[in-house]
Amino acid sequence: MKPPTKPYKALKASLGNVRKILARVPENECVSPLDHLKVQSYVLLAHAAFEQYIEEIVTVVSREAHAQLKKDDRVCRAMLSLVASEAMQQVDDNVARRKIKSSVASDLLGFASSAVSNLTLDVQANHGVTTADQRKLLLQIGIDPEDVDLTVSAALNAFGTKRGSIAHKVKMKTSETRSSVLSETTQILTGLTAFDAAACLQLQEGMSK
Repeated sequence: MKPPTKPYKALKASLGNVRKILARVPENECVSPLDHLKVQSYVLLAHAAFEQYIEEIVTVVSREAHAQLKKDDRVCRAMLSLVASEAMQQVDDNVARRKIKSSVASDLLGFASSAVSNLTLDVQANHGVTTADQRKLLLQIGIDPEDVDLTVSAALNAFGTKRGSIAHKVKMKTSETRSSVLSETTQILTGLTAFDAAACLQLQEGMSK
């Protein structure tokens, strides 16, 4: 897998499509209630696109890592992280460490399958792009979003917070403008190329079992 990945290409296309909702909205101000609603709708839809990207890149990498292990006995960095995350989760669930160690040693593929399945459940339960949401999913495949690009991670967090304020309150006005929201989403989209490259690297580097 090489960047730009399919999830990234899908994200770019989605943002291009939702941008159409801002047609005829003035660049630097909202002059009517409809303008305000269009800008708010764009934020909600763009947020959904970013959320989907994170969920899809994590899913694609975890499944490819599992396929590498199953087909070639190759343990990539993403798989190491998945297994480590699963082991930590089982410790938190009061599973004896000796039992975990035995499970990994005797049936690595089965343990890895459980890790991928549990990550899938986490993806299905995800509903945001805040720092906590990013870390919960990305760390399981060995990507620390703040290490990859702190600025982009923080921008996603701020965008997630903004989306929350719109989604949970009925407002006919917003301080955001067409220009400001497009600038913000473009910055995040560009910055996510680093996340895309990091995800690919997690699959490329590793070792044979």
